[in-house]
Amino acid sequence: MKREEDEPEWVEAASVGDDETATLMAGFLEAQDIPAVVEGPASTPFPEDLGAFGMSRVMVPPDRVDEARRLLAERQGTSAKASLEDDETVEE
Repeated sequence: MKREEDEPEWVEAASVGDDETATLMAGFLEAQDIPAVVEGPASTPFPEDLGAFGMSRVMVPPDRVDEARRLLAERQGTSAKASLEDDETVEE
């Protein structure tokens, strides 16, 4: 999704170490009807090994950032719980 020129600056909902994860997160948010774009190393001509500058950021409209962060946190919690349950199943 592309930000319109007259819109306020979008804000960071999440920051991750690679474009692929950020793209998945943005897709998840868009599936929840929250506009999202990825800004990161692949979208700039600079080298990726620049510390925080090498992070991929998921950007959303400012009026949707709280909802986006909540949804991503819930998704992260669900993923972590599923991973733990998978580990417990393997150990049995």
